[in-house]
Amino acid sequence: MHPFFVFVAAGLATLTVWGFISPRGQWRVLAAWTRRQPYANEPGAGLVALQRCVAGAGIVAMVIVGSSMYGDYLAGQPKAPPTPGAVERMWGEPAPEVVDRVFDARSAAPPGLVPQPMLKYQVMDGESRTPAYLFTLERYRVEGGNDGVGYLGHAPNPGFAALDSADLVVEVRGDKKCIPQQLVVIEDEDTVRIGVYYGQPNPSDGSNAAHLGECSRKPTASRSASVLIPVNLEKPLGKRTVVSVDGSKKIRAVPLIS
Repeated sequence: MHPFFVFVAAGLATLTVWGFISPRGQWRVLAAWTRRQPYANEPGAGLVALQRCVAGAGIVAMVIVGSSMYGDYLAGQPKAPPTPGAVERMWGEPAPEVVDRVFDARSAAPPGLVPQPMLKYQVMDGESRTPAYLFTLERYRVEGGNDGVGYLGHAPNPGFAALDSADLVVEVRGDKKCIPQQLVVIEDEDTVRIGVYYGQPNPSDGSNAAHLGECSRKPTASRSASVLIPVNLEKPLGKRTVVSVDGSKKIRAVPLIS
């Protein structure tokens, strides 16, 4: 609000409150000087009471209008961003979805499919279901997501989740128009090399039986989705390092935040 209007509103509010508290005193200051005999012309009790009622109504109106204006002012202020939860602090926003599929990892990159960027990983123990929050995350969904579309691995046994047998989860930033189809895991005493490969689904007409497609190798944020893929190892990760399948990039571990 412009400072001039604030000044005028403050002045009117002062006069109104003054008129309610001391209507005679207000008259003596503001109007008595216009009378030759001020005390002889001082307003009677009835007029004083009327002035006090009018001033009281004005105060009530000012409170209502002022409260409404202040509420509008607060509503117009920029909102502080919500404090991110534990999942968002670990993985970023939006929270990733879990690929609920079990698979047998390959030891070589499959032909025709496209590797996708791996961002982070977190160690887990599927048998004890820790960390427990992983089992509460949303599941990654594929339209018509069954074995026929070339979806990664196979569905877990009834009553179980793919996380139940996993040793770690890997976060992948995948092209939205494609789906995860194959995973490569190569283990030795010092490292675990992992690669995740995407391809386009096979439509119902069977026109893409090989599941190949033009998936971006580095999709932008708006054209990609973050997913967690459960990974089964031959033995617990221990002190081994997780790297990309060609060994050129070290994958960062995500510490557990409660």
